[in-house]
Amino acid sequence: MISVRDAAKNALNFYKDIYPEISGELIEEVEFDSTRQYWLITLSFPMKVDNSQSPLSNILQPKFERKYKTFEVDAKNGEVVSMKIRLLENERN
Repeated sequence: MISVRDAAKNALNFYKDIYPEISGELIEEVEFDSTRQYWLITLSFPMKVDNSQSPLSNILQPKFERKYKTFEVDAKNGEVVSMKIRLLENERN
């Protein structure tokens, strides 16, 4: 079985291969799913916010916000098998 450190590295490398133009990734959460034998790795990354609707909002709101993705990494071989959008509780409507 691969370590959580290797699973996180594999998820980060997978992400960087798909999105080479984005930087500033952070590892936010790790969890082991013992039933499926997968590591669940959540990464965050900065995304530009569109504040073009109001000039005042450009001053009051940040120009970037963090978005999240969760990766399933097979604990036996280290392969990333899925990447999903991870919504925080305050983002769900």
